Amino acid sequence: MAAQGKKVYLAQSAFVAFLDRAHAKHRQAVAFFRYFSQERYRLYTDTIILYESCRQIHFQISPSLSQDFLRTISFSDINIIYPQEPDIKSAIKTINNYRSVDLTFDKALMSVLASKRFIGQIATFDYLPSLFGLTTFFYQYEKGVIEGMEVGLPKLLP
Repeated sequence: MAAQGKKVYLAQSAFVAFLDRAHAKHRQAVAFFRYFSQERYRLYTDTIILYESCRQIHFQISPSLSQDFLRTISFSDINIIYPQEPDIKSAIKTINNYRSVDLTFDKALMSVLASKRFIGQIATFDYLPSLFGLTTFFYQYEKGVIEGMEVGLPKLLP
């Protein structure tokens, strides 16, 4: 079982970059998921992120890949968080109190849900406003060789 501190919330950009081999951050996303597996992280996401990821995959990559994505999610160990009415209201309140147009509803909700469940890091390649003490999952991208293939290996920053 994973330690209490080994939790990470998966954002839409992490899923899309992982599945889209043409994405500029694909190799980093592969390294993210490899690291999460090796270090036995508990992974979380929510229904809105799944919907937006599936929609983006469907229209930008392939409809069949979006179905495969959902099938894989259903068999995975990723914990799916279902927002409740108080979570929605907290996200709206957060947007109303935040003084920037950079905070979208999905990011506010993700921050509320992660904070409520004591998930301190969010795996994303997008800008994430600093809310509730949450941080973006970062690692130093190093070159390495695994089975003759050059890949990036994650290494946490101090």
